Amino acid sequence: MNKREKILAAGVGTIAILYGAHWLYQIGYERPLETRKAEQVRLKNEISKRELDLAKNRKASRELDRWQAQSLPSNTEVAQGKYLAWLVKLVGSSELTNPKVDPSAPMSRKGMYDSLIFSVRGRGTLKQLTKFLFEFYRADHLHQIQTLTLTPQPRTDELEISISIEALSLDNSKNKEELSEAVSDRLASNDLVDYQSIVERNLFGVGGGEADDADFAYLTAVIEVNGEPEAWFTLRASGKLLKVRQTQSFDIGPFHGVVDQIHENDVVLLCDDERWLISVGENLMQASTLPPEF
Repeated sequence: MNKREKILAAGVGTIAILYGAHWLYQIGYERPLETRKAEQVRLKNEISKRELDLAKNRKASRELDRWQAQSLPSNTEVAQGKYLAWLVKLVGSSELTNPKVDPSAPMSRKGMYDSLIFSVRGRGTLKQLTKFLFEFYRADHLHQIQTLTLTPQPRTDELEISISIEALSLDNSKNKEELSEAVSDRLASNDLVDYQSIVERNLFGVGGGEADDADFAYLTAVIEVNGEPEAWFTLRASGKLLKVRQTQSFDIGPFHGVVDQIHENDVVLLCDDERWLISVGENLMQASTLPPEF
C-alpha cells in the first residue's frame, strides 16, 4: 500500500470513527434526552389536566353545596305547596291586579331533581313589576324566570304581565319542610330605591305620552328589490313602513343606526361603534350585540 492509499485509508477510518462516535452520541445521549424531554412534557400536561379536573371537581362540589342550600324541599308536594304560597304572597305584596298564579305538574330529572314550573299573570305598572323582580331575585331559592312577556296597555301606564318560572327540588336538599330564608347576593344592590331609575325611564313609552317609535319598530321582512336586498321595519306606534338598504343610515325615534349587512332572515346594524343583530319578527329592543370578532 503506497503513501496515498495509506492517507486515504486513514481518512476513511477517521470518518468512520467520527460517524460511529456521532451515532453512539445520538443513541446514547441525544435520543434518550429527547425521549426524557417528551416524557416530561407529557407528564406536565397530565399534571395540568389532573389539576384542572380537581379544580372543576372542587368548584362543582362548592356549587352543589350551594344548590342544596337553595333548593326547595326534597318532598315534591311540600316544595310545590310552599313555593306556590311564597309566589302568591310575592304577587300580593307587589300589588299586581287580576293576579293568577298556577303550578304545573312536576317533572322528574332521572332521580336527581324535580323541576317545578309556575306561571304568573296579572297587570301592573313598571314600578310594581320592578318590585316583584327585586323581591324575586333577592330570595335565595333555586329558581329562575324562564320567560317574561310584557304588553303595554293603550292609554294607561299598566302592562299585561306574563311570567314563566322554574324552581328545582333536589333529592338531597338541605331544606326539609320550609323554603330557604337566606338573602341572595345576586343583586347589585339590596335597596329597592336604587332601582327607581328603571321606573323613571318609561321604557315602553306608556303613561299618557306618545309611544316611542324605537320601542315598537319591528323587522318584518327582508325583500330583494332590483337585485338588492332591503330590510323592512314596521313602526307599530305610527303605522309607518321603513325600507332601508345596505350601508344606508336611518333614524327611528332616538335610535340612529346604519345597515351593515342584510341576510336572508337577519340584519346587522351599526350603532355607537357596536354591531347589533336583529332577526325577522324582532323589534329593536330585542336586538343582540355581536362580539367584535364576529
